[in-house]
Amino acid sequence: MKKLVVLVTSLLLLMPMAESQEAILKPYGIKSGIIEYTYSGDKTGTGTLYFDDYGMKNAMYMETVTEGEESKGWVVSHADYQYMWDPDQPADGMKMRNPLLTWITESSKDTLESYTEEMYTKMGMVKNGKETFLGKECDVIKGDMGKVLLWNGIMMMMDFKMGAYTSVQKATSIKTNIPVDAKYFIIPENITFSEMPGF
Repeated sequence: MKKLVVLVTSLLLLMPMAESQEAILKPYGIKSGIIEYTYSGDKTGTGTLYFDDYGMKNAMYMETVTEGEESKGWVVSHADYQYMWDPDQPADGMKMRNPLLTWITESSKDTLESYTEEMYTKMGMVKNGKETFLGKECDVIKGDMGKVLLWNGIMMMMDFKMGAYTSVQKATSIKTNIPVDAKYFIIPENITFSEMPGF
């Protein structure tokens, strides 16, 4: 399950930034899209984010190599949970409460922007102006660990350094407001999902 933990850690950094109170129902400012990423640093490889309904439906597929170990995996948000599985080991998977929905339920704040700011504040990061990336004007979140660029709530770039560990994730292709096949958001029925401890 080490591979899935790496996958979840990466996905948590994709939590959306919102611009208004309506964002509780619209995590992203774009209705649908497919975003392709590359990874460099201690983890190398590629990833693809599929989303629809302004991010209420989203799925992330990654193929990476960390310390010589290859990893493949899906993370799909469905209702109150996020489901994770390795397509090469389809018998077992893991699930965890969607941290975003849990925060909304437990918090007195009512916007995703508050959620994002709180999450990054705990990591010692704050908003720090604007920056253009792939022709998109992005919000900059910056701190001692590094920085994140967000566009319409979608992570465009992340550059982190934690001790000796470095991780860089960059969008390389952006296709928005296009039809996204519903197959990407289906939870396989032949997989037994266990609760992930510690999240």
